[in-house]
Amino acid sequence: MGGAGLAGLAAASPAASARALQAPPLEVLDLKASAAVAPIGLEDQAVRLSWRLQSPDRGVQQTRYEIQAASTRELLEAGTPDLWHAGEVLTDQSMDVSWLGSPLKSRQVIWWRVLIRDNKGRRATSASSRFEMGLLQPSDWRAKWIAAETEMAHADRQAGLLWMRGDRPADKSDRFFRLSFNLPSAADVTLFSIANFDAEIWLDGKTLERPHHPSISFGVAPIAETRHRLNAGRHVVAFRVKDPAAFNEPKFFEIAAAAMIRADLGGGRVVRITSRGMKTALHAPKGWEQPGFSDARWTNAEVSKNQPQAWPGYGAFLLRKDFAVARPIAHARLYATALGVYEAQINGKRVGDALLSPESTDFRKTALYQVHDVTDLLTTGDNAIGAMVGDGWYGSYHAPAGRYAFGDAPLRFFAQLEITYVDGARETVVTDDSWRLTEAPVTKGEIYYGEDYDARLEKAGWAAPGFDAAGWRGVDIAPTPPCVLKAQISPPLRRIETLNARSITKVGSHYVLDYGQNFSGWSRLKVKGRAGQAVTLKFAEVLQADGHVDQSNLRAARAALVYTLKGDPAGETYEPRFTYFGFRYVEVEGFEEAMGRAPTVDDIEGVVVSSNLIETGHLRVANPVIHGLWRNTLWSQRSNFFGVPTDCPQRDERLGWTGDANVFWDAAAFNMDVAAFTERFMGDVRDAQGPRGEFPDYAPAGWQELGLGASPGWADGGVILPWTAWQRYGDTAVVDQNWAAMSRYLGFILEHNPDLIWRNQRGYDFGDWVALDAVNPGDETTPKALIATAMWKHSVDAMAEMALGSGRRPEAVRYRDLARRITAAFQREFVRPDGSMGNGSQAGYILALRFGLVPDSQRAAATGHLVADIRRRGTLLSTGFLGTPYSLDALADNDQDSLVYDLLLRTDFPSWGYMIRKDATTIWERWNGDVGDVAMNSFNHYALGAVTGFVFRRIAGIEPIKAGFLTFRFDPVLDARVPRGGGDYDSILGRITTDWELKPDGGFDLHLVVPTNSRAEVRLPARSADSVRENGRPLSQTDGVVVRGMDGDRLVLEVGSGDYRFLSRA
Repeated sequence: MGGAGLAGLAAASPAASARALQAPPLEVLDLKASAAVAPIGLEDQAVRLSWRLQSPDRGVQQTRYEIQAASTRELLEAGTPDLWHAGEVLTDQSMDVSWLGSPLKSRQVIWWRVLIRDNKGRRATSASSRFEMGLLQPSDWRAKWIAAETEMAHADRQAGLLWMRGDRPADKSDRFFRLSFNLPSAADVTLFSIANFDAEIWLDGKTLERPHHPSISFGVAPIAETRHRLNAGRHVVAFRVKDPAAFNEPKFFEIAAAAMIRADLGGGRVVRITSRGMKTALHAPKGWEQPGFSDARWTNAEVSKNQPQAWPGYGAFLLRKDFAVARPIAHARLYATALGVYEAQINGKRVGDALLSPESTDFRKTALYQVHDVTDLLTTGDNAIGAMVGDGWYGSYHAPAGRYAFGDAPLRFFAQLEITYVDGARETVVTDDSWRLTEAPVTKGEIYYGEDYDARLEKAGWAAPGFDAAGWRGVDIAPTPPCVLKAQISPPLRRIETLNARSITKVGSHYVLDYGQNFSGWSRLKVKGRAGQAVTLKFAEVLQADGHVDQSNLRAARAALVYTLKGDPAGETYEPRFTYFGFRYVEVEGFEEAMGRAPTVDDIEGVVVSSNLIETGHLRVANPVIHGLWRNTLWSQRSNFFGVPTDCPQRDERLGWTGDANVFWDAAAFNMDVAAFTERFMGDVRDAQGPRGEFPDYAPAGWQELGLGASPGWADGGVILPWTAWQRYGDTAVVDQNWAAMSRYLGFILEHNPDLIWRNQRGYDFGDWVALDAVNPGDETTPKALIATAMWKHSVDAMAEMALGSGRRPEAVRYRDLARRITAAFQREFVRPDGSMGNGSQAGYILALRFGLVPDSQRAAATGHLVADIRRRGTLLSTGFLGTPYSLDALADNDQDSLVYDLLLRTDFPSWGYMIRKDATTIWERWNGDVGDVAMNSFNHYALGAVTGFVFRRIAGIEPIKAGFLTFRFDPVLDARVPRGGGDYDSILGRITTDWELKPDGGFDLHLVVPTNSRAEVRLPARSADSVRENGRPLSQTDGVVVRGMDGDRLVLEVGSGDYRFLSRA
């Protein structure tokens, strides 16, 4: 650091400029702060900066950089930076550069640029970029949380949903509850009833209708809201609650039930009766559910404080406020979030294009707020701001915890509009008791349920100035939730593509659309008809034999839209706001009745919705099965990277399962830029971490069975995700942010397993989930202690690498030693002298071989056992979620290239090709998805597609060696059945391109592009260095290529950045 610096470049002399024009160009591009281009709302004082170099020349490396930063663009470009101007740093580092300028403040805009010099003595300056800070201090917030609920719902909530409990009997038998109440006169009654396990519920001896909730559903039934006309006198609500003989979280230490009766006695008199006075027993005679039964000898149930306030949905709400803008505006920002989901408008125009915001988090701990530049939406004079607020991730049923899994009702909105005038003054418009509220046209909208929308209830211009809101009521100030507000920096959910149906088929009186692709999102409906007519859309992944959609695998998810027309003669267009679906097919009812004709592809378009991550990888492999595997995996990633990395997008689950993410992140980080997405999700994982260090099975977690331990392969995602992100992007911020949590997790395992075999505290212990031989998904087809110990070793290895890469050398030594000791313990426990291990399962061999747990002297024998079992089964895998992702690497590591391709190219069951042959357009949850148990049978589940990472690394030949692709390896696994391959990957340093061809005579051609500031180790099939040409020249006459020698049948080269064309002749 220091010296004359690079600043003189900005004012170079005419002679210097002429020389620069004669030299090959050198550019500095893609300036990023916290892994994003020009982000708004950063909160970290140590913002990490990165950029990339671009030059057509070979062997170009940065030798030094200088960062300049200023409070205005004018100061920066005048060469007088006032925030950071520390001079040169002599390094090739162009990523993971921490902010070392002036301390950053709330709302501050930072303009910055980078000046670099390369190893050829050339200089370059980036264009100016910017980033903006969010609200860094609690005192910056002046807004209040306002409630989004009706007066009736408010009164219900004030009365309270009082849960009453009884202990769980030792024999796991049923428990019975009775609530008797008296009505002074006949009344219209609304009854709310719920239990924390499966239950039968009666009113006056008659069975109550329960919400749609098949027995295969994930989690217990949601609250029931039923309406009755009751006479004066005595009545009883009776519950029979069934103990499932499982679960150990405090919520489930008890059996509990709750009821509330809202009785409208007429004349404006409304009485609310709560569960207080409920009786309970473990045994009940015949007739116990009748009003005349005497429960005098039953025990008084106790009040429970462990259960959620699981109120039913009331639809969505409109909130608004008028305000004035006094004079010309320089800029304006809207900081907004909700407990629920919101869609904001200013002056009748939608704010931003993000969907379903705020995205899913544990709202007890963290709520993401969004920062919007709304300068162009405001005008001098009268203005209005509004928001539509619905259940979203906070209020919707969230399996397995139920509604309001992350806190109590009501839904809430929180917003702060900050207007900065040209003269520098700032004015703030906030949510407070001056806002007004009414019900929205969305009469019901939940994530799993879908949405009901009555367009007749629309209020034109409701968020525009001058709207008459006289009939709206004032809002209530809601309790402030305990969560921390955190700006969302990861890309939001957006519409990313529109699909047209490939076919439309009439089935009975309905129409079924096939989009030809399974995806996440919804359909956009365009319709014209009479007011009051309704069109229903039902979504599904597959069809029944009769051609109707098959929703049986969706479990409790209704997955439908019901749109009621308002009768606009110009036609109506509708998309939902508070739900989404995973589907390929849509069944349409009511369209023909409204339009007088069948729907066309333009009437019902498919809208693809996903976290708007940049897609960074593309494969080119001359085989339809391998290409189809990648394509299906990419679509499963698009479908399931939905705020958090969900397991599936369609059924009553859609949770951020850490096991699926753990094995898939290698592939994910090739397909898309997951840097910010990883940082965001790891915040959820840390929020769900147990007090002893256990990482969760899924996050955000509405409830976790804390005390059981950590599930091997699932909890390890808390280590492997940061490790993968650090490998790909070279950014140690993700290591630093998670170091303490990762250390606690690995310390937890060691504390409970001092003999270094992970026997204890294994949580749900899923094992090699959905392995082929399993009768039930979690059956022990491979010894679970073997799997657990192998995954532990993998995490410890990753921790050692991250420690070294982030400057924690003592920790690196300690974790390397622990890995060595775990390896020795594993070999003593599981590996036999003949190389066999465990119970001989494929997964056992795969994990041991891939994670370095087999002695070198026994690797060949262990590989032989694995190969023999694969061949014995007809050259087929038997593995599940933990064995499959590492299978191809384990084989390729041990010279089984032909078998790798045998498995990849198969199209019979079980194989990836079988899914493709069965017309799959995404990856299935199970190998036998076409015949599997509908209780757990998703057709859009990326875990088994994790081998796509192998295809990028070891068939396309793009394998990282040093973090951030400072060095990568080209060493493809080859087979004559696939003569061509390659791909593109947009690394943080630039695009890597590989295109290779294996000639029939054994020759080999390679086109390789190495990005500037990177190097590649190239392993070419060759007889010798003399048999290889680069651009027609011998290697000895080629610039930028260093010959390292032969390694078996591969010639090892080292090359710097540039464009290379190698020809190796047999």
